[in-house]
Amino acid sequence: MARVLFWLKLPKDFFRQKEIKKLRTIAGGDTYTIIYQKLLLLSLETSGMLYYENLEETFAEELALIIDEDPKNVELTLNYLLNTGLMEAYSSSETFLTRIPEMTGKETDKAAIMRRIREKEKRKQIEEKGDLQADSADGL
Repeated sequence: MARVLFWLKLPKDFFRQKEIKKLRTIAGGDTYTIIYQKLLLLSLETSGMLYYENLEETFAEELALIIDEDPKNVELTLNYLLNTGLMEAYSSSETFLTRIPEMTGKETDKAAIMRRIREKEKRKQIEEKGDLQADSADGL
């Protein structure tokens, strides 16, 4: 069975976005920014959804356990994300990271292998074409 690979694409201006700039100005903001990025990564397989499974007393404590962060810092980050629209609460047990759809991609192992083979073949064709042009220029 093919494995599915996910990736998170941070936009070039990620740290210049007003929500991230504001988050980083708060005391502890760099930590909160890392927590946000960890949450983005955590939600890749679920297309931006985060689920509370009642393993801990609160959602923040459960996420803190999963991502190895301090529960108070996670709680502050969640509140900030909700207040700025970077996260939406669908219910007490489901939240959605709103920017995930534009920041993700995925492919299977087989697709990744085929993509690399095609890229290699394309580079080879370009190199061969360059060699042919150099040879014809030498003959002039």
